[in-house]
Amino acid sequence: MTDTAHLRRDVRGATRDLSLRNLVKTYPLTRDVLGRPRARVRAVDGVDLDVTAGMTVGVVGESGSGKSTLGRLASLLERPDSGAVALDGHDTTALRGRELAEVRRSIQVVFQDPFGSLDPTKTVGHAVAEPLLVHRRVRRPGMLAAAEDLLARVGLDPGLARRYPEQLSGGQRQRVCIARALALSPWLLVADEPTSALDLSTRSEILNLLLTLQQDTGLSILLVSHDFATIQHLAHRVAVMYRGRVVEEGPTQDVVREPLHPYTKALLSAVPVPDPKIQRTRSRILLRGESPDPTALPTGCRFQSRCAFAMPSCAQTDPGLVDAAPGHRVACLLHQGIGAGTGPTTAAPE
Repeated sequence: MTDTAHLRRDVRGATRDLSLRNLVKTYPLTRDVLGRPRARVRAVDGVDLDVTAGMTVGVVGESGSGKSTLGRLASLLERPDSGAVALDGHDTTALRGRELAEVRRSIQVVFQDPFGSLDPTKTVGHAVAEPLLVHRRVRRPGMLAAAEDLLARVGLDPGLARRYPEQLSGGQRQRVCIARALALSPWLLVADEPTSALDLSTRSEILNLLLTLQQDTGLSILLVSHDFATIQHLAHRVAVMYRGRVVEEGPTQDVVREPLHPYTKALLSAVPVPDPKIQRTRSRILLRGESPDPTALPTGCRFQSRCAFAMPSCAQTDPGLVDAAPGHRVACLLHQGIGAGTGPTTAAPE
């Protein structure tokens, strides 16, 4: 049996492990008159990440960190320039055609904009059941019943199957998108900013829905978000990204309780605390300096121009992820003993 055949069998059965290894993805920003790239941006640059059964892994970072690109690579919507995306230890980068389509059944995506994800000319029932029709799980006469069952699973009135997307609220549309993603019974759901287009109360409803679905079905989730509060609510582990790299990764509660990277500390300082007394005493870490040009990244640490604790060695040494505690990794020279003791070269943030 070939490796590809083995992988196909696993996907139809019980794939339960996604492994991303040394992923690199670049995009051309400008081209010359002949169409050749003149400048490229490294959206993802050497990222490792694992998602296992029943786990939610959060990927957090500001705009331009590469988190959405990582989600597209993990869901096989795009191919990496180099590196491996493996399911149960079998690399998927060589798959094409039908074999690739079969693998994609086990990984579904929920996008940021629920209205843009739905065809306004098709009913909600058609949108939800279309994956089943395409993959020959149901015939056309059975689409409505299948859609109604899926809508009920995500807490919607089955009667909405006869309506059109414009007749639904934002929260309802996102639930429809989740129902469609669940149609093929995936083991992994890649949720790319699934609540950022919704109001606060609706965000909570969608996050609680994802949590309930995971508890009921064992669904695994790769949650991409710029909001650390969202990640904290749902994720078992978190990877913090900055300029294409993971700078800190570990159990969510460990990272929240004891953040190690200065960038992680700045992100967490922006998350409000429910207790007003505690919130009033907290200080916000304001990042100074300019984010590096993505087409001409500096040598050494990519965060050095904005870091309050940058040392001379940060300009020469590009830190890799190292274990700072069991299961908790960080890419920072402050935690690797290189140049320690020289002190910060910029003022501490306010």
